[in-house]
Amino acid sequence: MSTSKIEKSRWEEYFDHLSNVTDAQLVTIEVVGLAIGDQVQAENVTFDGVSYDAANDVIVVQAGELEHMVQQPVNVFVLEEDSGLKSMEITDAEENKHILTFKPATSG
Repeated sequence: MSTSKIEKSRWEEYFDHLSNVTDAQLVTIEVVGLAIGDQVQAENVTFDGVSYDAANDVIVVQAGELEHMVQQPVNVFVLEEDSGLKSMEITDAEENKHILTFKPATSG
């Protein structure tokens, strides 16, 4: 198990790759910050992908019906195991942490 920082210069490439190679996953999205507390945005919804729009400086997470946007992201850390991505933490300019936790989607 290892945690890695993804450098901003690699975000577009990393997210594109991640969106293309990730098997069926469910994601839980939490936003944590001093000013806003702890808010669950989505729980165990289908993860459809993530992208970085450099022109607008925003990371967009597609999860089921939800389009979760992180404006002015500063840092991206990922926790990966041999079996794949386990979690992602995105910190925005206001120091809120957007925490994505992944688990395999099970059939039946």
